[in-house]
Amino acid sequence: MSHLPFPRLPIVALFLFALHAPPSLCHTLERRATVLPAPISIAPDQNWDGIDGLWNSFTLRIGTPEQFVRTFVSTSSQQTWVVLPEGYQSTTHPSSCADARGWDYKINQSSTWETIGLYSLWIERNLGYTGNAQYGYDTVGLGGVGEGGPTLKNMTVGGLAVNDFYLGILGVNPKPTNFSSFAEGSPSYITTLRDQNLIPSVSFGYTAGARYRLRSVLASLTLGGYDASRFVSNNLTITFAPNNERDLVVAIQSITTDKSSSGSNTLLPSSAPIFAYIDSTVPQIWLPRSVCQAFEDAFGLIYDSATDLYLVNNTLHQSLVTRNASVTFTLGASLNGGETVDITLPYAAFDLQASSPYRGLANSTAYFPLRRAANDTQYTLGRTFLQEAYLAVDWERANFNVSQCKWVDGVQQHLIAIPALNSTTNGTGGA
Repeated sequence: MSHLPFPRLPIVALFLFALHAPPSLCHTLERRATVLPAPISIAPDQNWDGIDGLWNSFTLRIGTPEQFVRTFVSTSSQQTWVVLPEGYQSTTHPSSCADARGWDYKINQSSTWETIGLYSLWIERNLGYTGNAQYGYDTVGLGGVGEGGPTLKNMTVGGLAVNDFYLGILGVNPKPTNFSSFAEGSPSYITTLRDQNLIPSVSFGYTAGARYRLRSVLASLTLGGYDASRFVSNNLTITFAPNNERDLVVAIQSITTDKSSSGSNTLLPSSAPIFAYIDSTVPQIWLPRSVCQAFEDAFGLIYDSATDLYLVNNTLHQSLVTRNASVTFTLGASLNGGETVDITLPYAAFDLQASSPYRGLANSTAYFPLRRAANDTQYTLGRTFLQEAYLAVDWERANFNVSQCKWVDGVQQHLIAIPALNSTTNGTGGA
């Protein structure tokens, strides 16, 4: 039975059944059931960070005494990464650069740091990202002072200075980290939360936030469940792909736009569907070259070979803002047929600013966050997509759901727990 956010999710029904069951059955349920911990909602920052667009970040508390850093959520990583002072000290204005990179973590100022060594960052290699990190174990807390987020000791932390990852990350993937084939893997943050009974299961719900919506809608991250107030429910359940480095794979059955300058509204025809990996670590959407060509024709985009970006000059930018076209991704579990969901992105979701030193840029410029994929291992839906999509992942049952975000000003949270795979207790909701 799925525990992802579908209209027929039986959580409420099961609770009502327990409440209205005969006294003897209620007694049995009470005796056998274990109360689940509630899911945890991690408060996002008020900041919008990044040099490849502006993205809502999350504060972490690292080390002893606590040092505060801002990070992005990574669905592909199981680790916590922080920027070291070496990542900006050679710049002309190190203080402003430190702030732009989400502040830094100073290893030598933490009494609880235990060095492991220098290792590759590993993830996103297929997209050309490279770099190493100084790894160790330290205390990691979620959220700023007074926000009540959990704090865990001896968590895997990577300190980096590379520009490919300009801010640190909070990994929500549950895989352990193995620094040696002879040692037992170091558990991930989300798995440790579950092991310490701080969340009901190894699961999460996430959307990246949308600065252009309403009065600027912040991101949402729930560990151990999802926030039902943030999306429109659907019946789509997607099983993980067999490759555990690209597990959150969805079928893109078609891509269309409502306004095109080329005369064709089809960007990816239903006759040529593809599979793509959902990954919040990276900002852009990576699609086949033929699909990128269709975007070029529909929106008048010009590819800049020096940066491998679609840079947008002032004239084109004004034209695209005025046209205000939207792009709809039709997604499913399989390439053809079955349950589907439409995720529609307005032009504002693609209206991003890139700034130095991103991809060698000297000045800030508008750009369209579409990247040409060299092969199918690069087809990726990044943070741009997750501005308008809500992702709910049940790592224990190896399935997930993607839903269209909904935009209601001042909406109250509605947290729903996803129970553990081996749990005999119903999921719980909370606000």
